[in-house]
Amino acid sequence: MGTKDVLPSTPVKAHTSSNANLQSTQQLSGNTPVTRKLAPQYTGSEWTVHKSRTAVKDDLGPYIPELPYEFFKDNILPPLHRKANVKGTITRLKKAGVITNAGDSSRWTAFPEDPHKLSDENKVFAKLATVVNAIFDNSGCPKKQERIVVYESLPDSIPLCCVDEKLGRPDGYLLFKNRFLADREDGRRYWRDIATPAEFKLQDTRDTLQDDVNKICWNMYQVMQEDARRRFVFAFTIENTQMRVWMANRSDVLVSQPFNFIEASRLRVLPSRVFYSLTWHVQDHEKFVHFFLSQAYAEEHELGLDPTMTMVSAEPNKVPMYDIVVRVVSKINGREKIENQTYRTQKLINDDGAKALRGRGTRVWKVHRVVGKVVDFRKPGVLKDAWVDEDREREGDILEAIRDQKCLSEVAKSALKSLFLTPIARGDVFVGNTPDGTRTLITRGAKVPDNATTFPLHVPVSHQSSHAKTTTLDAVAGGGGTTSQLNPMIQSQKLVKYFSKFHHRLVFEEECKPLSQIDSLHTVFLALREITVGLMIMHQNGPGWVHRDISAGNILVIGDETKLSDFEFAKRLDVKTAHEIRTGTANFMAVEVDTRRYLYRVDHNRARGEAVDADSLIAAVMSREGDLSSSGDRSSSARPRIPPKSDEVFHYNPTHDLESLWWVAAYFVVNKETFLASPRSSSDNPVTPADPHSSLTEEQRTYARSLFYGYPERLVAMNSTEDTPIDEHMRSLPSYLSDVCEELIKLRQTLRVHYDAIERPGYSIDKTVCSKLYKVFTDTFKALVNRLKTQDIIVKPIPRDPDQEGLRVDTARASTTAATKRSTKRQFEEGVDTSTGSKRRKANAEVDPPAEAVAEASGSVPKPKKGKGSERKKKGY
Repeated sequence: MGTKDVLPSTPVKAHTSSNANLQSTQQLSGNTPVTRKLAPQYTGSEWTVHKSRTAVKDDLGPYIPELPYEFFKDNILPPLHRKANVKGTITRLKKAGVITNAGDSSRWTAFPEDPHKLSDENKVFAKLATVVNAIFDNSGCPKKQERIVVYESLPDSIPLCCVDEKLGRPDGYLLFKNRFLADREDGRRYWRDIATPAEFKLQDTRDTLQDDVNKICWNMYQVMQEDARRRFVFAFTIENTQMRVWMANRSDVLVSQPFNFIEASRLRVLPSRVFYSLTWHVQDHEKFVHFFLSQAYAEEHELGLDPTMTMVSAEPNKVPMYDIVVRVVSKINGREKIENQTYRTQKLINDDGAKALRGRGTRVWKVHRVVGKVVDFRKPGVLKDAWVDEDREREGDILEAIRDQKCLSEVAKSALKSLFLTPIARGDVFVGNTPDGTRTLITRGAKVPDNATTFPLHVPVSHQSSHAKTTTLDAVAGGGGTTSQLNPMIQSQKLVKYFSKFHHRLVFEEECKPLSQIDSLHTVFLALREITVGLMIMHQNGPGWVHRDISAGNILVIGDETKLSDFEFAKRLDVKTAHEIRTGTANFMAVEVDTRRYLYRVDHNRARGEAVDADSLIAAVMSREGDLSSSGDRSSSARPRIPPKSDEVFHYNPTHDLESLWWVAAYFVVNKETFLASPRSSSDNPVTPADPHSSLTEEQRTYARSLFYGYPERLVAMNSTEDTPIDEHMRSLPSYLSDVCEELIKLRQTLRVHYDAIERPGYSIDKTVCSKLYKVFTDTFKALVNRLKTQDIIVKPIPRDPDQEGLRVDTARASTTAATKRSTKRQFEEGVDTSTGSKRRKANAEVDPPAEAVAEASGSVPKPKKGKGSERKKKGY
């Protein structure tokens, strides 16, 4: 979200499926930078609360908008009950003695002193329950009006989880009143019971504020991730006297400017230069009372719950079952017909997309159709629930546009039909008569003001506490002030633009298994070969389409078929506009896409000899017949490198899809524990591991973990046509992987030569840029499939050290990686080769749901021949 967010100037209408408007809609999308998602990486024994909290916070970027409380009141918080009146409530609280006057100010009787003067945090903030309950009791609402929430301070136990076991406990929370004690003899709370979490601190210092920021981001993440119904969440933090209100949805994370929740000044007449500041503090009690009244009598959907999802089963320690409504719009005789279809979840297939506060929030379930009150178990389906950028075409429409191109041959159409999943129902989610959008509904059409200040999620050292020695102005105003006021430099920081998102659902016919869960290398390479053919058809036909999110979770297997999913980011190659932000799968991102810069620009005019075209270079490397040095030394280390231009517009091209495919292949070899399977018998009995022992050394495991989570190491791995650290690492793996590794090394080096050729000055990159590279990929994967037919290799996740505490990437290593990143970036800008460097990074497993694309790849390239590492080095391959 940023200072120039675009909102519709006209009322928002429901999205309708139409190929006719696909091109115009796609022209708004185009290329977009990547934001890495760190939260899902912390799993197993590597998971710690502290590091996970930090990761969730870091996912949000360095700054979020800091807005006046009035913005929350007018645009985000639920409207008050018609009988509730803030000023009337305050008057009744004063009469009841809950608020007392003290000189020129008034304060809550339960807080005679500011918290920072006391020592027992639990004892101090336990009094908050007395104040909040008094607000509820004096709201003016009829007694028969049921409150939706109750307040609890300092809970004794950690909330229970249903999805993933997590630790951490909010200092306080508002609980959904009608659910939190139902059918629970032990009275334990679940994260899904929490409506609004809170964090408290006695002191208002940099360290305490930073701790509350980390914890409240974690709490909001927990609430959103634990219950699939949560569309957004409110929260609040208190440091000494300073309270902030928070809100997070799939587009935005916002925080209010702080206000003094304990004391309100009674002064009204002040010099004009401080009048606004003081008026702001005069209203502090009103803000505090308004916040809790807005929560107490809200509708459930106004506190973030999805009214189109109903929890039908919520057994302890089990993932809940839901009834989910899909709003299907069809046209009959030119008239729109709306049908609400209900599906009951049976099993959660994947929720990795929901493991971050901001993003698509994608969850995938196995479901059955509910007709009337009867569940039809005859034919299951797969339901995908996600938040899609407002200007992006829906996935079902993109699939239709690619599959139904008139220029496709019958063979190509058949291949794509086999490659794509089959949608059976799809539609945007509506709350009442309004599309469920992060801006259109959740923030009621409001956008962040252009002059919004920024709140640093990494609190600056310059943060001044509300009880520190203050200036005369601060003393008159009551202390505190916004973080931006305390650090004026922060106001100049740019807020990143995040597009508004719409809530969308899609039901597929096929129930598949993600490639990331496949344990056979034979199956993996068979699937990758079929995906290569599918990408060739997508890239080269019509305007050309690129997928832009190839990953081990988006390649699916069902029986003997392979399928490709997640087309939300797919775009036409003739679309050249760009988003400012895009979410991607970091593990498999092409290095150039990761950095948003052309990294392989080479000045061939200054190199020795004449340039060799892309096809000749590829043929020379793969056939081992051509000697690149015959046309001059063509290794990356020998050629002058053109520093990427800072103002150069970067565009995604088909080569990036193929590089992602290579990273998927490397992932299964480098980032998996491998075992040599027993030879296949003539009866085709399932294979079993022949070697039950670990195949990796600790050094190999460390490199594997480091490679798939960070940019410097991946950049170093792809930076040369000669051997790089990843090639050396592959050759250090068990001997039974040697043939597989050599083929992948040759493929990487070929891909790297291809980049050098197509990024030379004057080369036009279009949809045919990989015309012969497809055959190189299909031939490589076919060769690997044939090798593994008789004796497969089993792949399993790398086991974690049970004695390990926290991430292996400790502070020293993280510092080294950061230094490597800075050094690598500087070397590229200065035209220096970076073919050596750091080899560390963290790994992540992917998930998602899968048939086989059958088509013939065109073009001809000599069949790859086996070569030795020493020969490659000598020839400069």
